[in-house]
Amino acid sequence: MRIWNRITGDPWAITETALHTILEVAARENEAPEAVAAKLGRQLQNSYNATERDGVAIIPVTGPLFRYANIFTAISGASSYELIARDFMSALENPQISSIILDIDSPGGEVNGVSELASMIFEARGTKPIIAYASGDAASGAYWIASAADKIVVSETSALGSIGVVGIYRGKSAKESTETVEIVSSQSPYKRLDPMSDDGRAKLQTRIDSMADVFVSTIARNRSVTPDHVLEHYGGGDVMIGANAVNAGLADRIGSLERLITELSSPKTQSPPPEGFFSSTQPKKEKKPMNLEQLKTDHPDLVASLHAEGSAKEKQRLKDILSCEAAEGRQKLAQEIALHTEINAMDAQHLMKSAPKDEPEKPQSSSFDRVMSSIPNPEIAPDGDDHIATADTVADRIASTR
Repeated sequence: MRIWNRITGDPWAITETALHTILEVAARENEAPEAVAAKLGRQLQNSYNATERDGVAIIPVTGPLFRYANIFTAISGASSYELIARDFMSALENPQISSIILDIDSPGGEVNGVSELASMIFEARGTKPIIAYASGDAASGAYWIASAADKIVVSETSALGSIGVVGIYRGKSAKESTETVEIVSSQSPYKRLDPMSDDGRAKLQTRIDSMADVFVSTIARNRSVTPDHVLEHYGGGDVMIGANAVNAGLADRIGSLERLITELSSPKTQSPPPEGFFSSTQPKKEKKPMNLEQLKTDHPDLVASLHAEGSAKEKQRLKDILSCEAAEGRQKLAQEIALHTEINAMDAQHLMKSAPKDEPEKPQSSSFDRVMSSIPNPEIAPDGDDHIATADTVADRIASTR
């Protein structure tokens, strides 16, 4: 497939100027690669090159962006998502790399592949600090990538934005119709769309809009805003410069690459690996766990705070168990659970509800009470002729019944 056919058939997330430059290079497809490189003033090699400084990996994202590296990317001074992803994962997995900077100066590029690379960077958040630094432009597809980093730092003259997708389609010319004959299956009337027709243009517009929806939604997710916010405040396809981009929310702050490297450098710089930062044979040093005595010595206030917090929680637990509704009539069980287990109040209440209530305790009696209760009460009736009962006569009657 010719380069021109590929360029004019795929959607792009790129600035207008850069796309015209690519089209101009593609139009020279009949020239030798060395001749094209000479006209562009570049050597026949990709400008892409990752470096490491003080434990910080610096991965360039420069020039037009393509999915795969090929001779066209070499001629045009472009970068490929394939190489960026490879070196990003190498830096991410290298224990001697403490943080990663994406050094971006790009107008954007091919839509195919950019979403996958951005998702890879976004999902790596939290593993190591990942900072996108816009040393020049971070436009369109390049901003798509930048937004996936933890933070975006820009220079005062950086251009950010150009959020949107564009497609270039060639109509059917009389010249082409005489050179080639293309027959499309009748079952597939939309397999070859004619952008010169209203129906064909509408369907192509739908394709482009669908891809732009993905672009906008991804930016919204990466920057923790809504898609509507992106559409209203992120330029509507235009770019914003330096401080204006920061104020609009496209970036987090103004800075420089050197200052950023200094901020991200490890306090104690480790020696570089023997064969560059992409390969490491040194085992990762494990940190010794801190014991309680060391914690008390180094952080006494923290230990005291944790102790007070634990005591307060335990008091509340005891109170909740002993005073809950289910504890009524089950005080022995409530005390046993509260004092001798670590069950929380909710579980304790559920446990007590399914247990029987305590039996009421019988009053204890003395030996005298037990003897007296075994003796039946005497039947005492007054004599018919006794009008006055004295203490002596009553005692006699009680004695006579024994």
